[in-house]
Amino acid sequence: MQQVDSFNKIFSKKKRVLFVFAHPDDAEIYCGGTIARLVEDEKSVRLIKMTTGNKGSRQQAIAEEELAKTRETEDAEGLKILGLSSSDSENLNIGDGQVEASLATVERLTSIIRSFKPDLVVTHNPEKILIRDTQGNYYVNHRDHRNTAIGVVDAVYPYSRDVLFFPDQLDNTHQSHTVTEFLFVDSWDSQDTVYINVTSFAQKRTQAIAAHSSQYSLDHAQRSTDYFAPLKDGKRFEQFRYVVTD
Repeated sequence: MQQVDSFNKIFSKKKRVLFVFAHPDDAEIYCGGTIARLVEDEKSVRLIKMTTGNKGSRQQAIAEEELAKTRETEDAEGLKILGLSSSDSENLNIGDGQVEASLATVERLTSIIRSFKPDLVVTHNPEKILIRDTQGNYYVNHRDHRNTAIGVVDAVYPYSRDVLFFPDQLDNTHQSHTVTEFLFVDSWDSQDTVYINVTSFAQKRTQAIAAHSSQYSLDHAQRSTDYFAPLKDGKRFEQFRYVVTD
């Protein structure tokens, strides 16, 4: 599929974009360049992380509480690199590996949507357990990722729109809100694939990933950029599935 920059097509008339991801480093990995570009374009960006990432340690013996604090510090540095402040970000502090697409989760996300009132929502792939990339390689769509995405889609429709869902939320700052546009990551070669040119922001996205140093070395961060925003003909694009619903 030809890689044509869809940034203006998708975002030119948008004011507020909501990103919802499962773990503290997911946004940087999947779409750090897009976030940095939106910030430069003076869009209002809100980033929600579902979990603290308190179990994200493969080898090191470390207490969960200590790891959560470390990841919180790393996350703040990653946000700064992308141009976001702490006020642009919120962590729902769910335990790593414990995200459920439950009504309680939907209620929390609905409150955020009704308050922030996004024009578009970006999240994980809600449909597939096994993801197949363009090279034919598979990887597992983390359970936290799947449940986050399902919860987000449910919160968008119908819960955020219909006022009889969670009516106690509704006040001067939380109103019924309708969102019809999504960008989904981990959606290789979908018929709905769009590309966002992040060439000028590739270094920022790599540095933001590397800020999560308990998880990634700078070399590992660069490999992530090369995988999710590969260099082709001198340009780098992040890809998404773009869906407009009724």
